[in-house]
Amino acid sequence: MVFWEGKEEEAKNSVPLSSVIKGVLLQQLVQATVAEALFILTSKANSSGITIQPSILVQLVQIIVAMVVMDTWQYFVHRYMHQNKFLYRHVHSQHHRLVVPYAIGALYNHPLEGLLLDTFGGAISFLVSGMTARTAVIFFCFAVIKTVDDHCGLWLPGNIFHLFFQNNTAYHDIHHQLQGTKYNFSQPFFPIWDKLLGTHMPYSLVERPGGGFEARPMKD
Repeated sequence: MVFWEGKEEEAKNSVPLSSVIKGVLLQQLVQATVAEALFILTSKANSSGITIQPSILVQLVQIIVAMVVMDTWQYFVHRYMHQNKFLYRHVHSQHHRLVVPYAIGALYNHPLEGLLLDTFGGAISFLVSGMTARTAVIFFCFAVIKTVDDHCGLWLPGNIFHLFFQNNTAYHDIHHQLQGTKYNFSQPFFPIWDKLLGTHMPYSLVERPGGGFEARPMKD
């Protein structure tokens, strides 16, 4: 079950796949470099050079704290990039060249946006939560998989992200539509800030004549 077809990607998106891949690889390089530096600087190894992992419960609490911090950071920075005309025109609009999102384009951003939104957001989440490098790897792998799913344009039966998260593929698909760009800023986990601050846009899933579904925004 899909939202869009390949022909619509070609017709509506204003950036070629090759440019998207280059942009994503650049962002991954920057994030990996910053992560490695943070892991080295915050290492809490004992005299034997071994980092002691906290209990599973503590790690779960750290991950929840990191999720809340990341959601908060990304909501306000993301929303400001839409409200500030200069930043939107010269920075954030690059991501919205993908009117029809697809998985590879999940982390396709202007380099400055990648640094401010994702890299800084991840670093702050890591530092505030106090997690170890091992826990951070688990958390960030999960966050990336969730972000890729949010942009994949697929609504598949049994998808655990759709079962446990209201902020999902359809939710973020609305944000990429022209009538939804001022709504659904929350990412990547929970729509809490959208609901609290009046930027939540409900949606309906409508069957398409050619098969699959289309996410359509609904006014409150």
